[in-house]
This record gives sequence, C-alpha cells and structure tokens, in this order.
Amino acid sequence: MKKALLMAILILVPLHLFAGFENEGKNGLSFLKIGINARAAGMGEAYTAVAADASATYWNPAGLVSAPFSNVLFHHNEWIEGIRGEFAALSFVRKKSAWGLHVRSFNIGDIPVRIIPSENPLEKTSAHYLSAGLSYARRLGSTLDVGATVKYLFEKIYVESATGFALDVGIMYRSPFPNLRFGFVLQNLGKMNALFTEKSNLPQISRLGVLYDIPLNFRNIAARAAVDLVKPSQENVRLHLGAEFVLWKQIALRGGFLEGYEAKNYSFGIGVLRSTVQFDYALTPFADDLGSTHRFSLNFAL
Repeated sequence: MKKALLMAILILVPLHLFAGFENEGKNGLSFLKIGINARAAGMGEAYTAVAADASATYWNPAGLVSAPFSNVLFHHNEWIEGIRGEFAALSFVRKKSAWGLHVRSFNIGDIPVRIIPSENPLEKTSAHYLSAGLSYARRLGSTLDVGATVKYLFEKIYVESATGFALDVGIMYRSPFPNLRFGFVLQNLGKMNALFTEKSNLPQISRLGVLYDIPLNFRNIAARAAVDLVKPSQENVRLHLGAEFVLWKQIALRGGFLEGYEAKNYSFGIGVLRSTVQFDYALTPFADDLGSTHRFSLNFAL
C-alpha cells in the first residue's frame, strides 16, 4: 500500500505543477524550468541575452559581469493552483569578474492523493524543492564574457527526499553591430540521487538569446527587444519574444509573447525605477481555467 501510494504521488506532483503544458512531466525537478525575476517574466522570459544583475545566476551566469554595480534581488512567484516560489540572489561585481549567490525554493501544498478514482482523497501531502548555487563570471576581451553556476538541488515529496548537483554554463557576446548582444546558456547539467526507487532526469535546457537596444529619437524613452529560442530536453522548441520601454528612466512597460506552450502565450509587466531601488511586477495568464501567475521582484543596488 505504501509503495503504491508513493508511486501515485511521484506521478501526481509534476502533473499538478505543470497541468496544461505540452511535453511537460518528462523530467524531474520541473520547477527549474520556471523563470525568475518579474522583469524577465514581463518580457516573455526572453532574457538570456538581457540578464545583467543578480538574476543572471538563473538566466545566464555570464551576464553577471555586465552589471554596472553589485546588487541583491528578491523575487516572489504566485504560481497556478496556489503554488508559491521564492528566489533571492546576491552579486559582487568587479572590473573584469563577478560572483553570485542564489537560493530558490518552490512549495506545493495540499496535493490530494488517490490510488483509485474516488470522491475523497486518501490524504493530502506536499512537495518541496530547493536550489542553491554559486556563480562566477569572467570578461575575456572586449566582446566575450563567460560564466558558470554550480547548484545544489533538493526535493522532498511526501516522506521521500533526494539530493543532487547541477551545472549551468553560459556566454555573452557583444556584437560589432551597435546595440546588439547575444547570449547562450546550457542549464542543469547534472544528476539527482534516487527518490524512493526512481532517479529523476534533470530538465536540461539550451537557451539562445538576442538583445537589441532600439535607437530612438525620443529623449525620454528607451526601448529594447529580445528573442529567445529555448529547447528543454525531450521537449519541443519554444520561442520567446519580449519588449521593454522605459519612460523618463523611471517607469518601465513590458510585454512578451510565447510560442510552443499549450497553456500560455503572452505576458505583461511594469517596473518602477527609483535611484538604487527597482520594483517589478509581471502577469502571465494561463488557459484552461488554470488562472494567472503574479510575480514580484525587488532589486537593490549595492
């Protein structure tokens, strides 16, 4: 009975977390595929070539060295079905190098457990996920930055738990064409120990991004556009498009479009920039009555 119950939970959790997504549930620790930072979410998660603050510890560690100053970032994610995620990161920027630290948690509560169709579940349980890592980035000449993140991973579902390690490696390339930058990253190269009797395959992801700072003749408006191609292992290729307009260096308006998902297609965001503090909010509606996600971020310059 206990074995059947545990197996039912291990199958149920990824379905509960990613209901309505095409090709989801083929790997473990799927929370690693959910982007962080409300600014990135508002731009449709087209952020591989954009990340240039502490959020680069997730998106592309090479971006850490592009930041003009060290900073600390706090992020909260109100995901679908009452699921919540937290993220905090700290970056230390030097002239030609940068370090970053991050910790991330994702929690799913009140998961109904059934092993046969029934009106009332046998019980309710929860799932908890954690990622903590150290990042390093280095500038190699005038056009190329490289970076890597080493992550410790933990998951607990019902009474079972597992640990593992993963590596992200990325590059940033500043094109000779004005205002054009490219980013590339490989995420989650590693493995997990067995959870109960099964080992989870990590969701290895390849991201290729392009950022273009649009030259405008309006003195008080800055604009940029970004494109990402995202390929999770054993899943289809996704296209992410994003744009950001900054008015008077204080208010940011963002929008994004996502292709390759069944349940989400667009996002919106807004940001308020005040001296050394930045607040961002993003909304991503989901189809099939799943609701919407709300993400909030606070970024402090050090």
